[in-house]
Amino acid sequence: MTRKRLSRSKVGSEPKKDWFMEEQLSAGGVVVRMREGVVEILLIKDRFGHWTWPKGHIDKGETLEETALREIMEETGLRTLLIGRELGVQEYQFNSNDKQIFKRVHIFLVEALAEEDLVIQRSEIDQGGWFSPEDAFQKIEYSGSREILEEGIRSFREKHNSEL
Repeated sequence: MTRKRLSRSKVGSEPKKDWFMEEQLSAGGVVVRMREGVVEILLIKDRFGHWTWPKGHIDKGETLEETALREIMEETGLRTLLIGRELGVQEYQFNSNDKQIFKRVHIFLVEALAEEDLVIQRSEIDQGGWFSPEDAFQKIEYSGSREILEEGIRSFREKHNSEL
């Protein structure tokens, strides 16, 4: 499978897709928690060997938010989650089985509300863990991911500072 990354688009903008491409829609989340007064970010290492956030395909009848929560739960075992606002959309194209695929992934801010053990779904993910914002910025690789991560951390901090 060959991937060609496209730049991040703003929500609501027209897709940069050619007419012959199959379109896939996915959702996921930047999962953030506060642990002993320190912000931590959940990252997973996908089957391509890249650090990213949990995400996946939309099931029939699901909303983007429902998909993001389900995928996070399935891939990490976390259950006590609160979904927030959409942080952005990542768009890219790749080839699969001689088809060109255009993919849009809607990314939400998701707060982990409880201390839960990670139970990583090994069939799709190599590993996962909680990282400081600085370490997460070093690990995350996909185009547009750092901007979305930065926005997620900023939104999370704003929310928690206003609650104090």
